Amino acid sequence: MTYKEEVCIDAGTENCPCLLAQSGDCLTCSRLQGKDFCDCGWRGVCIYNEYIQNGKKINNRRESKRCRILKKIWYGEHLLVFVVEVSRGFALKASLPGSYVFLKPHGYSSCYSVPISVMRSDPDKGQIHLAVNVMAGKTKALTEAGDEIEVRGVYRNGLLGVRKLLKKQPQKVLCITKGVGFAPAAHYNRWALGKDTVDLIVDLDKINQELVNDYLADCPANSIRYTKLTADFVCPTGYDAILLLASDYYQDAISIPGEKAVYSNNFHMCCGEGICGACTMVDETGKSHKMCKCQFYDF
Repeated sequence: MTYKEEVCIDAGTENCPCLLAQSGDCLTCSRLQGKDFCDCGWRGVCIYNEYIQNGKKINNRRESKRCRILKKIWYGEHLLVFVVEVSRGFALKASLPGSYVFLKPHGYSSCYSVPISVMRSDPDKGQIHLAVNVMAGKTKALTEAGDEIEVRGVYRNGLLGVRKLLKKQPQKVLCITKGVGFAPAAHYNRWALGKDTVDLIVDLDKINQELVNDYLADCPANSIRYTKLTADFVCPTGYDAILLLASDYYQDAISIPGEKAVYSNNFHMCCGEGICGACTMVDETGKSHKMCKCQFYDF
């Protein structure tokens, strides 16, 4: 993929200015990057002014909160779904496409925090649903959680190109999913209900039919087709946007027009705040991008 015109997903939100303002690494504000002049082109509330007038404090830093586990549901041997009680405000923020949170068992070190896409958010009930593919140390530790679990969020950058889905006018959208990529697809499908026409192509690898049935039962997609996704998969035409929610291997192999493409953000997420650098991507010009926060106008 070729990336263009970087923009921070958190710019102008209640989480801005963030920790990067304190470290002089703001992705948007040139003054908060150490320059003596403003050339950011940002059209919202001035981030620099907000930071200075707030006494150089960051806004609404995301902290881990102990939340009650309402249900733990196993779908097969390795897929565990948590239904977690959160505040209605938290669930409302988590209802947008691309939302994810960090989970860890209560009492465990922060190094056990793992990013998990929101599969369903219910602001009326104050609940979020999270599908975990149990693979290694971090996710295995989650299975040991008792009545409570620690949740940190909400983070917004789970989908690269997400702005293509947030248009006010109705759209025809195709979601291609493999494995737990179904989770953000189910989440988007619920958010888009009554606005967009959503078709699904699902590879059941590492998930099962029961999960799909449960999470589409009360908000069915326009159509659903099951397939075994391969590198020579030919993407159907006639869509305003196409989500490819699969590994980097398939994102590189399957051709999607850049102006329509929305991808799962598969970069390594560790802190979610742009501080640790685990998610850093270096482009062809040598410029570094913090992919836990970066969005791009085009691919």
